[in-house]
Amino acid sequence: MLSTRGETYAKADLANSYLGTPETPFDKDNKQGVVSFRNAENFLMHDVMLEYIRTQAASSLEHSDLTYHEGPFGSTRLRTAMANHITTYFHPATPISPDHIIFANGVTSLSALCALSLTDPGDGILLGQPIYGSFNGDLRVPSSCQLIYTPFHDDDQFSPDVVARYEEAFLQARETGVTIRALLVCNPHNPLGRCYPRETLEALLRFCQKYQIHLISDEVYALSVYGDDDSTDGFVSILSLDPVPLGVDPALIHVLYGMSKDFAASGLRLGCLISRNERFLQAVLSMSIATAILEDRDFVDSFLQKSRRLLRSQRDLAARALDEAGIPYAQGGIAGFFLWIDLSKCLDKAIVTSQDGWAAELDLSRRLQQIGVEMSTGYAYHNEVPGWFRVLFSLDEESLKEGLSR
Repeated sequence: MLSTRGETYAKADLANSYLGTPETPFDKDNKQGVVSFRNAENFLMHDVMLEYIRTQAASSLEHSDLTYHEGPFGSTRLRTAMANHITTYFHPATPISPDHIIFANGVTSLSALCALSLTDPGDGILLGQPIYGSFNGDLRVPSSCQLIYTPFHDDDQFSPDVVARYEEAFLQARETGVTIRALLVCNPHNPLGRCYPRETLEALLRFCQKYQIHLISDEVYALSVYGDDDSTDGFVSILSLDPVPLGVDPALIHVLYGMSKDFAASGLRLGCLISRNERFLQAVLSMSIATAILEDRDFVDSFLQKSRRLLRSQRDLAARALDEAGIPYAQGGIAGFFLWIDLSKCLDKAIVTSQDGWAAELDLSRRLQQIGVEMSTGYAYHNEVPGWFRVLFSLDEESLKEGLSR
């Protein structure tokens, strides 16, 4: 018999969306297999990363890498390597030291630890719409907090004016007795693929300071910004803003980052939390491969440049196919592995009339699966209206073309 908490976890069925590849995946030997656009991984760079790990990273193992002596939150060497990586690519306004960094087995675990450390049962965390669907399992299930989704209607959620929408949601939650403890943003955004401008981040920081709530910035796609060339123009890390001149307490700012997206290594399950809040890090409280990668600056630079080129090429391929098919998609995306596409015109009108648009979206998802295409639905990402899907473009070219043609 499970505890009440255990029963809650079991009912959440969190593993269901991470069952790996389909039983019969599409490949060169199985042209009738399923093309999965579901889990956001950088399949384009797997071969490069695997070759590096086999020839370079594994050879750097030392006896100390197999011990407990530096604690469970990452060795000094690893945290130093990550601090240097953050300094080089995130341009922090004030220096990041190894003491500001804690490692765990993936950003998923760190998200849960953030919720457990910052909220009590029934407290709330603000999020926008749409947003990464698994935050429900990552945040709400382990902590029993409430996720307060903020609709933006026709407003641009990347504009500084969006603070008014968050404030409206904050005040409405407070009126119903929900204490908001944090605002969580994805920057770059999942599933929209856009980056927050500096002025919007500043406005969000002031909002959090005004109401004394924490700002958690999930920056796992930080260096997967393909843009129009090989630069990372467009991404502004929250760490690059100096909160002091803005009148913001640095202890309210926390960043989630990891190896899964930018380094095409989802299976390594290695994420880090970056914060200057010592009490928070204490509340949150193996890794040699990541250390070797982060310390090899030449490899990191060449890897990221190639990754951005491939992502841009595949994104353009997907966009052209969607344009030719007359399928609308969210504009302005310059980061991540996906496009947010509008298939509302494909919804079964009879189901919309007899039930609702969400039922019709589920029906469309099932019809797509029947022809061998898997995609995440708008409902799973808390979209405001039905009919939107997230399509992954970081597949090999043959799989991408096949999936889009279907």
